[in-house]
Amino acid sequence: MSKLNFLLEKLKILHMKYEKLNENDSDKFNIFSILLKSSDEVNLHSKFIYELLNPNGSHQQNNIFLNLFIQEINSENSEKITIEPLTVYREKNNIDILLKSNNQAIIIENKIYTEDHSNQLSKYLTLIEKEGYSKEKISLIYLTLFNEEPNEKKVKDIVVNITYETNIKNWIELCIKEVATIPTLRETLVQYLMLIKKLTNQSQNKGYIMEIKDLLLQDDNLKLALDMQNAIKEAKIDLQLNFWEMLLEKLETKGYKFKFYDSNSSKSLKQAVKKYYNKQKNIRYYGIKYSIDKNLDVYVEINHNIYFGFSTFDEHDITDFKIDELGIKWDDNGKWYYLIYPTKRLNFEEFNNDNILDLVNEETREIDIDTIADNIVNIINIYKGRTSI
Repeated sequence: MSKLNFLLEKLKILHMKYEKLNENDSDKFNIFSILLKSSDEVNLHSKFIYELLNPNGSHQQNNIFLNLFIQEINSENSEKITIEPLTVYREKNNIDILLKSNNQAIIIENKIYTEDHSNQLSKYLTLIEKEGYSKEKISLIYLTLFNEEPNEKKVKDIVVNITYETNIKNWIELCIKEVATIPTLRETLVQYLMLIKKLTNQSQNKGYIMEIKDLLLQDDNLKLALDMQNAIKEAKIDLQLNFWEMLLEKLETKGYKFKFYDSNSSKSLKQAVKKYYNKQKNIRYYGIKYSIDKNLDVYVEINHNIYFGFSTFDEHDITDFKIDELGIKWDDNGKWYYLIYPTKRLNFEEFNNDNILDLVNEETREIDIDTIADNIVNIINIYKGRTSI
């Protein structure tokens, strides 16, 4: 057996060991993920964070949680936010969470698997400025799982990036310490902390990570692992390219011949995917599209995640087509596009969850891609049924 095969076999054994240990793990019971989708930004995370931040929240802890949150933000922010009485709003002017005093305003944009679109962050800043706050007194907080930056270039120099992986986890841990003697609050926060750890891939037993570290530090195992990096990149390229090819094939079988497009001037899907993993600057926003009507396309596109929907070259056409009246629940919409994320989110950049890794299995891959193709065809059929083409 080669050294590489031996290393892979030991890693496999370690994985199986901790999978077995976790079979009866009580952390698998989580009231948040039982009642709501674990990644639900609006109805779970923004709502729960808002409730904790609100000094008048049902927790009855006044501004303790709010002050701890600001302390955590200030650890990432050179322009320190003043700790003072703040009024907290949720979904005011479509802002996820807004905190205001007479002297300052804090905008929190919460993104789990979705991304910012249509200059929405600049729009929020303009809205708050119109309320009389100077730019220097407005803090723009961009909350993501793993420190993803906003797509909107003009806010990147002023935005404060915070993460669930580090900042929210740290904050909730501090909150738990504060309410250690209040069982209901403490256990609710512990449950939420477990959910955050699961979403950010921190729920694995710490012993598992430490054993892998010790294994890599033996002999030349670390060198072997580093040698695998190029092979891993090639595997990601093959897997994503296979996704697109299979999706194109399934859509054509269902009666719709989609075509490749790319905002980065790649001549083929293969070239676009290779650029994506070679980390060339701003290589995203490519995919496939089908012309359904005058100036209106059905598209499937990649940024970090895969999403699909309608796009147009003329915002007035989208109004004329009355997309809003089709009865489709969109995850996001703007002047030029309407989009939906698949039920199983596919993050081809991070490869950080079971959804994306399920595509390695040929049978699961076919089922998942067929489901996406059916969902795309469904929105086409809804459009055709409601609109004269």
